[in-house]
Amino acid sequence: MHAEKMLMQLLSIDSPSKSEEEIAKFISNFIRNIGFDVIIDEIGNVVVKGNEKIVVATHIDTIKRKIKIRKEGNKIYGTGACDAKASVASLLLFLQKIKKLNFTIAFLCDEEEDAKGSESFLKSCDAEIAVIMEPTSLKLCNYHAGNIEAIFEVYGEEMHGSFCSKNAIENAIEMFHKIKKLNCWKKGKYFDSCITLHEIICENPFYLNPKVCKGRLEARILAEQSAKKVAKEIENVAKEYGKVEFKEIWNGFEVNEKEEIIKICKDAIEKAGIRFSLDGMPSWTDAIRFNEKGIKCVVFGPGNLKIAHTEKEYIDLKEIEMATNFLFNLNEILDGYHHSFQL
Repeated sequence: MHAEKMLMQLLSIDSPSKSEEEIAKFISNFIRNIGFDVIIDEIGNVVVKGNEKIVVATHIDTIKRKIKIRKEGNKIYGTGACDAKASVASLLLFLQKIKKLNFTIAFLCDEEEDAKGSESFLKSCDAEIAVIMEPTSLKLCNYHAGNIEAIFEVYGEEMHGSFCSKNAIENAIEMFHKIKKLNCWKKGKYFDSCITLHEIICENPFYLNPKVCKGRLEARILAEQSAKKVAKEIENVAKEYGKVEFKEIWNGFEVNEKEEIIKICKDAIEKAGIRFSLDGMPSWTDAIRFNEKGIKCVVFGPGNLKIAHTEKEYIDLKEIEMATNFLFNLNEILDGYHHSFQL
């Protein structure tokens, strides 16, 4: 099967987080049909075992938004086209080309919501190094942001809408601008730490100045920062206006350029005809969980993260082919891999 047909089949299967059964069945059946054994664990992850000391993982779920599948030239549009069904396609096309698998592959569930897939997989994972496939425009990300997700509730005095009072919505906006002025937002080598207002909710069907405004903040934290310390600074401001609850607080990480995983991936990337460059991953990925377990990991894959989740999400088929070649070269390099592997 070629890249376009594979991707189109994957895109035709709706696979929002918590509803990955159909795509897991397609993936597992395809892999069995080309001669590899498959394990589907209790949460729905699809695992193909090779050398268990190195893992290549991606996720099979998407956001719940539906984007019309279409082709324009060499670009394919659709929900999850680059995040991360292009990576899934690359892995399946790679498996189609080989006879011996020299690393373990994990197709993980629930990355877009609660990351229960990686949490479950890592309970029995004994890997030393890992490649997490996400859209990085085929750059190798050894620097990974941390993140904070905060749900807030801000209050104001409810009164008739004809009065120009400072209501809950205005207080929420004031709170956000005050948080943006904190000293914790720093310049970084690949991106800056920052905070954004992702959602604001205030139902007010009456002619009123509303008393309650709810919303969600998302903060990106540099690898060298403490997410807990930054969260505390956010909390101190938010409590002046109402209350805040933190859904996620994750530290980032950086893998030293001299680490074995960087050397291995650099060789595989260059042999695939891809220009090698290091970069930073600005978004939460399953790599955070792998790193927390002490696994040296990097992020790499086809697609542009900036357009993921948007109505114009697409993947260039050439990137899938290049990612497939990377995986093929990685597999050859890792033939006989052990911890003291040297290039």
